[in-house]
Amino acid sequence: MPTQRVNWTCSACALAWVLRATDLDPSADEDQCVSQIGYPENINATYGLMDGSGWQLQRVLAEYGQKCSNGWLTFETVYAIAGETTGMMSGGNWYHWVAIRGQDGNNLWLANSAPGYRGVGESLSREEFQRLGPFSVVWLEA
Repeated sequence: MPTQRVNWTCSACALAWVLRATDLDPSADEDQCVSQIGYPENINATYGLMDGSGWQLQRVLAEYGQKCSNGWLTFETVYAIAGETTGMMSGGNWYHWVAIRGQDGNNLWLANSAPGYRGVGESLSREEFQRLGPFSVVWLEA
């Protein structure tokens, strides 16, 4: 995953990764997704993504015709989702959005546009999830 160019676009980077990975938009990038999310009313340099629930990310996916859901989920639920589909998530104590690639052993495999932020790279353990949560998750449905 490309690293984010500025410190407030993690949600746009996660969205761009999901759009590319699912072939909804193979050329999606950070700038395009900032625009689609809605700069500056929904995403900006002061606050990043304005609504931590991820509703604006869900809205953009719906504009592509992609059904998705969002909610505040447990590690077990996110792990199960990661075995079936992709999505994006952000921890309330992390304030950082990443895309969900899948499962990595007992961990979540991430597409992280700021590897190393708060000690997390491309994998998130149950312990890190507890420390950085609660987690808001937007996941794709069939």
